[in-house]
Amino acid sequence: MPDSCCTDCGGKVVANSSPSYRYQVFELPKPTLDITEYQLFHGRCQHCNTVSKGALPEDAPDGQMGPRLLSYVAVLSGLYHLSVRKIQRLLQDQYGTHFSTDLISEAQGRVSSMLTPTHQALHQHIKKASLVHVDETTHNRNGEAHTRWICLLSGDDAVFQVVKYFRNKDAAKSVLGAQTQAIVVSDQCPSYNWIAPERHQFCLAQVLRNLQQMADYSGKGLTANIGNRLVLLFKSVFRIQHRYESGEVEEIMWRRRMQRLRRSIKRWLECGGNVPASRYAGRCRHILKYEQGLWVFLNHPGTPLTNNEAERCIRGSVIMRKICYGTRSDRGEKFRSRLLSVVETCKKRQLSPITVISKIVTAVVGNSEYPDVFDLVSA
Repeated sequence: MPDSCCTDCGGKVVANSSPSYRYQVFELPKPTLDITEYQLFHGRCQHCNTVSKGALPEDAPDGQMGPRLLSYVAVLSGLYHLSVRKIQRLLQDQYGTHFSTDLISEAQGRVSSMLTPTHQALHQHIKKASLVHVDETTHNRNGEAHTRWICLLSGDDAVFQVVKYFRNKDAAKSVLGAQTQAIVVSDQCPSYNWIAPERHQFCLAQVLRNLQQMADYSGKGLTANIGNRLVLLFKSVFRIQHRYESGEVEEIMWRRRMQRLRRSIKRWLECGGNVPASRYAGRCRHILKYEQGLWVFLNHPGTPLTNNEAERCIRGSVIMRKICYGTRSDRGEKFRSRLLSVVETCKKRQLSPITVISKIVTAVVGNSEYPDVFDLVSA
């Protein structure tokens, strides 16, 4: 600040060495698009009459979109869930340049192929994890609903998604690994019942929701009474677990209370298997059949009681299905599964998806060494 005069007496005001007040205004720069034009010439040799044609430089990108624009188009779809037409409109509004929907779709396919090594490395990395969350959601293709499934694996620091034709035991084994030794947290999908009961933790939140339907049974009577009792017992399990994790309850007391709750839940499930409403009686018998899967967390510290982690990771696929609808080709399915795997992994590791994807695309376009963006080789 330059020296100035006092507004009261007109004396000289000497400014301090550091400002006493800061005022900042943020503004977006005017968006511009860098366009590089390569002009190729050809000519005829005056001696031998041979026609010589110019060639593109070796570092010239293949296609109309450069690495940063390719990465931007991919992130607009995978992170912000924009359809191809919305991406087309956004690019036109931002930069005043019109790209056809076919060109944008082709760009997504190119990025998909570039992400293949990273996608495969994520799969191998998660299969080695000690704790894995699994979940599935439907995927539409060519306007046909429920014809395919998106299967998801979520570890501590990575996410893997892939589209499968079926949601059965064989599909689960191919995704998770038939010889897996991990603790697997899942919902009550029967596709994972081949996993050893001592390593298969059921999502207690889903079990609680199913029992809440039993408690809200319109016929009331014994069915609703047993349902209410089971709901209260499972809520007690969550309450004791939260107090134990926060340090309010010691381990000895925690185990004692959990064992008491386990005996009570088992007894009331046996009673629920004989209620007049056959729907809820069968539900109680099913839970009782896999009762060991409710308590895996007792023998494996750190195992969560719910599968919320997988449900959060698969939410992007659900949003894309609702906003962008389904896909029309195998290329579209691979693009979604690979891109969303990278995006969700970036969220877990607190990395910027646009930076990670740009690093991969730039290396592939420039014929450089493929980058290990998640340090999976050394892990």
